[in-house]
Amino acid sequence: MIPGCHSVEKISDTHFRADVTIGVGPVKGRYRAEVTLSDLDAPRAVTLGGSAVGVLGFGNGEGRITLTPEHAGTSVRYEYDAAIGGKVASIGGRLLDGAARIIIGQFFAGLARQAGGASAEARPSLTNRFSSLFGRRS
Repeated sequence: MIPGCHSVEKISDTHFRADVTIGVGPVKGRYRAEVTLSDLDAPRAVTLGGSAVGVLGFGNGEGRITLTPEHAGTSVRYEYDAAIGGKVASIGGRLLDGAARIIIGQFFAGLARQAGGASAEARPSLTNRFSSLFGRRS
């Protein structure tokens, strides 16, 4: 369900460790990721915080996911703030906003399929702030 994910280890009910491969344009690498869940408002909302470290660089971020019942299903809204550094920022920094949208879209499409949703085309509302630790735009 998670694009590029090789394994996920549950550390606790709110802490997970994963081994993922992420590629952005010409930059592709394997990363060790840590994800924590907080501000739980089941089943309406959750905040995901995380970090990833690999040979090409590092990143960290936080996102809030909110689910709202609608006529024929559920509306998914998310906001995120992320920062990256290292070689991945200097080489692929300009491509990251678009890549983040694609990866997030793939995640929600997989989640919809797992949940038995009629459509695998998730169209969540997006508010983002993506920045590089090298001073790229926000």
